[in-house]
Amino acid sequence: MLITTLGAAVISIAAGASIRAWAFAIFAILVAIGFGGVAFAGGSSVIAAMLSGIAILVLMEIGYLAGVFLSGLLRRNAKLRENNVADSVATTSERPQG
Repeated sequence: MLITTLGAAVISIAAGASIRAWAFAIFAILVAIGFGGVAFAGGSSVIAAMLSGIAILVLMEIGYLAGVFLSGLLRRNAKLRENNVADSVATTSERPQG
């Protein structure tokens, strides 16, 4: 169960950097239903299975938001780095020669 939870968190973080929110929401709901179904088939009560599904859903959503945040932060830093390089090239080329 721990490996499944860690796998879901890693997949959610990676998904945050690459797919749309609505697509991830559908995926996360299907995974949560499946996870709850497996817990119910494994002998858990209906309430325990629903709580397991909700817990994995919450974990996946938190992972997705973390992935979106980290992806945006990396893109912002890359853009700032590009702008700084472009500004320094423009500044050196505008200096008078001689």
